[in-house]
Amino acid sequence: MSAPWEPNAPVAVGGTGGSGTRVATKLLSCGEVFMGAHLNISGDSLDLADFDMAWGKRFLEADLAGEEPPLEQMREALAESVAAHLGEHDPAAGPWGWKHPHAYLLLPFLDRAIPDLRFVHFVRDGRRMAFSPNQRQAQHYGDVVFGPEHERWEPYVLSIEFWSWANTRAADYGEQHMGERYLRVRFEDICDEPERLCRQLIDFARGDRSATDAQVREAAALISRPAPPKPSSKRLAEVQARASAGLTRFGYM
Repeated sequence: MSAPWEPNAPVAVGGTGGSGTRVATKLLSCGEVFMGAHLNISGDSLDLADFDMAWGKRFLEADLAGEEPPLEQMREALAESVAAHLGEHDPAAGPWGWKHPHAYLLLPFLDRAIPDLRFVHFVRDGRRMAFSPNQRQAQHYGDVVFGPEHERWEPYVLSIEFWSWANTRAADYGEQHMGERYLRVRFEDICDEPERLCRQLIDFARGDRSATDAQVREAAALISRPAPPKPSSKRLAEVQARASAGLTRFGYM
């Protein structure tokens, strides 16, 4: 029995929670990319979310320890989750994919498991993300990544440390191993140039340059820039000092 991603490979979307991935499902749907049969209000694939929550920590623990994760079990579980995600949709009928923010943490596995996978990595200014109310990823994976030390940190410190680590790790892998199958999208750029970035995103997800002007306009109309949090200058300075390398790499310093 062939895997559900054969012969038409999907696009997956991930990034730190609150980085703008919420709008990705709507944007890609405007480009007639099938994004799943079972979605929550944020456009997350519920079936792939189940996979990520079941295997994410176990994969990272093995990966960070330099050990081989249970790849065969993970492949089987992934195939079952993708099949459920597709429902009655035929993946050979056209472009398809899914969005779940945690996917960027499993990118090395996903790339090995799914030949020709395309990946969209959403990034948003870590100085804003550190004070976002959405801190689920940092709280869920903090013990795996940082050990017990993170329990003594203020929430915004854990947030910026995780933001820098997770996005740098995903960017390193995407750039070094995936080439043109990896696309990094800054949320701020979508807000500044919605039509250009929506066209780029749809074309990438579809694997060609077939986005129509009508699709791009429909997608761009969905973009809005939320008001940023307003942390104290002292906390903002601490965040910038802790993540200066990551903020510089992604164009925020």
